[in-house]
Formats: sequence, structure tokens, C-alpha cells
Amino acid sequence: MTERPFADLLRHPKDVTNDVEEGDVLLRRRDAPHLRLTRADREVERAAAFAALGRTLRSLAVHSPKALADAAGDAFPWLEFLPAADRRTFVEEFSRVVVASTELDSYAALSQLVREWKATAEIHVDPKLAQRLRQPIKGRGDRVQQSTG
Repeated sequence: MTERPFADLLRHPKDVTNDVEEGDVLLRRRDAPHLRLTRADREVERAAAFAALGRTLRSLAVHSPKALADAAGDAFPWLEFLPAADRRTFVEEFSRVVVASTELDSYAALSQLVREWKATAEIHVDPKLAQRLRQPIKGRGDRVQQSTG
């Protein structure tokens, strides 16, 4: 990937589009998130590849959950700190959300799922944190019902 300041797109658009022919271009901006410039056909190929990977992961979850659980443990070492039932739930949710994300071509839900499960692992590994989180919260509102499952 080529990196260029955003101003290059405005000042030298032909140079930037020539770079895009070779690969994606990251346009750096000072006070805003950077932009990625890519050819549409390249993005279509990328989306198709993600969709195929997502379906493959989901199939593995259905037909060989142990193999996927082992692979997830390698990819996310913090799974070690989750109880076994939570590890299984994570793998199941992860495989479903990967497929759903590829169908929508939106990966925010997948990132959120991983962040939330990682935070759950952090709670399991830190007894002091877990104890603090069990304390009642002083404030107004209805009491949150405890999960039975």
C-alpha cells in the first residue's frame, strides 16, 4: 500500500490514480481518519474473499467445532481465561457474526464482539475487578435482572 498526504490527491490527482493502479493508496489526513483509495474491482474481490472465509469458518464451526475452538484459542490467547462454556459461546457467536458481517460488508459488529469478549476475559482473570463490578451501582433507574443462563 502506498501512503500519501491527502493534499497529493488535490494537487497531483494523476499521480495518485496511477498509484491506485498498482495497489491501494492510504491518504493521510491531519485531523481526521485517514482514507483508503482503491479500485472498485479490487474491493469486490476483497469482499468476495471475506465472504468465502466467513462461510468456511461457519462450516468449520458446524462440522468441527473442536478444530475451530482450537484455532480461535491460537488467534485469541485471552480465551484461556474464559470458562469452557463461555469459550464455546464465543466461538459460536464469532462464526455467526463473521458470516453476517461479510453479508453486510460491515465489520463493526465483529470488532465489537471481540472487544466485549476480551473485556469479559479480563474480568475473569482479575478477581478484584470482578468483585468491583459485582457491587451495586448507586443511581436512579430500574434494577438489572440477573441472567439465569
